[in-house]
Amino acid sequence: MDLLGRLGLSGKRVLLLHHDDLGLTHAQNGAYQALGFPTGSVMVPGAWAWGVRGRDLGVHLTLTSEWPAPRMRPLTEGESLRDETGAFPPSPEALWKQARAEEVERELRAQIQAAFALFAPTHLDTHQGAILRPDLAEVYLGLAQGYGLPVYLPERLEGLGVPEAFLPDLVRLMERAPFPRVRFLDPYGLPPEERLGFYLDLSRLGPGLYYLVHHSALPTPEGRALPDWPTREADFFALSHPEVRRVLSEFHPLTWRQVKEAL
Repeated sequence: MDLLGRLGLSGKRVLLLHHDDLGLTHAQNGAYQALGFPTGSVMVPGAWAWGVRGRDLGVHLTLTSEWPAPRMRPLTEGESLRDETGAFPPSPEALWKQARAEEVERELRAQIQAAFALFAPTHLDTHQGAILRPDLAEVYLGLAQGYGLPVYLPERLEGLGVPEAFLPDLVRLMERAPFPRVRFLDPYGLPPEERLGFYLDLSRLGPGLYYLVHHSALPTPEGRALPDWPTREADFFALSHPEVRRVLSEFHPLTWRQVKEAL
């Protein structure tokens, strides 16, 4: 799909700047408000999901709960979606070993319905790529089409940690899905001290549609309860930096609401 052509943006540098993990902590929500960038997605099972307000919010569909705290639990009764404590499994790999597709579909549908009670969703995405098992990806894409909500599809799956055995079926699903393909950017794996340089280097990118994910959180005691808090604070401080703001202003900003309308 030539989304940029539909939007009259062919040949331009276009950026979807996406705030991940909203609803997980109050520090995450506070950073979203402080930064002022409209696009993000909400973890509906998160304790702070009710506190997110914005004009371009999606549903960060959640099937894993990786931290010792806060743990997140399913909204539905699916036994295959729980570990021995009753919370979501701690990793996609653990989920893939036990999840039944019909229980995943019920859970994701429940999260989407709950999101509609909190805000007006503009898109769907997924926490930790937990839907990348091919049968779960088919459920995910079916729900997106059923609810009329776009999802992002990366131009390439290589380098995203997808098991090699999943690749052929996922590629076939992506090729027939009616959603835009984007160039995925995520600095999460970089050390915090390299985060500012990553954002400044965006100025070197050529034309195309880029989907940049960040995990910004405020430097509060609650925010620092997460083991990865230095990376989240580094995102927040980098995206607050005036030189990074200047670099971002060189891109044409895009929201999922605009994508949804174009589709």
